[in-house]
Amino acid sequence: MIGHRRWREDRERIVSVIQSAAQSYKENLVGRTFLYVFDGRYIEVLYKAQNFKHLTGVESRLSARDFYKAALRRQLQGTQIFFNARHPYQLCQRKLQHLQEVSALAYGESFLLEEIVTNTRHYKFGTTDLNFSLCMNKELDAEGREKGSCYVVESLRDEDCFSKSKNVYVVTHIFRKRNDQKFYAELCYQDAHVAELPSYVNERLLTKGTHISNHTEA
Repeated sequence: MIGHRRWREDRERIVSVIQSAAQSYKENLVGRTFLYVFDGRYIEVLYKAQNFKHLTGVESRLSARDFYKAALRRQLQGTQIFFNARHPYQLCQRKLQHLQEVSALAYGESFLLEEIVTNTRHYKFGTTDLNFSLCMNKELDAEGREKGSCYVVESLRDEDCFSKSKNVYVVTHIFRKRNDQKFYAELCYQDAHVAELPSYVNERLLTKGTHISNHTEA
């Protein structure tokens, strides 16, 4: 009886963390495109609502979209999550330590990882703050063709992934825009030692009025 009660309380605690992280994910990431500048290059990155569920490390019979909606509405229940060999409890516990920090990683100092190879997946890019990593690929359609030019964050890993990457670069700038905007108007992060931008990056910016985001960590 005591063990069952503790297990129920633990799942409720996990759900509480997930629901708070979902709010931060929506307020700071969903519906926006981020431009990461590194090594004289840039990539554009999306954080999609349907990928949030996988970042949490829990299993649920709810679809990815329904899981995210339930978490946002604070209607997700402890009985709606569980763990298995694919989504073990210990892995979830490690991911939960970083879930609240996912939004902050898009607004602060980080490294850009290229060609990340894990035991199960290959990711073209990722970002890390040395504590955890967010891995990303381009989205594919049913025929395996790329759906767009942006990379989509797919996985949260409880490691920096340096040793699994072919190349590592310092992120010098991060810009953001709403998905319905053509140009980037907000500077979220800038390396204090790097001010100049490549000319082809400047072409993507709404240079008049571009300002530092007032984002504060959740």
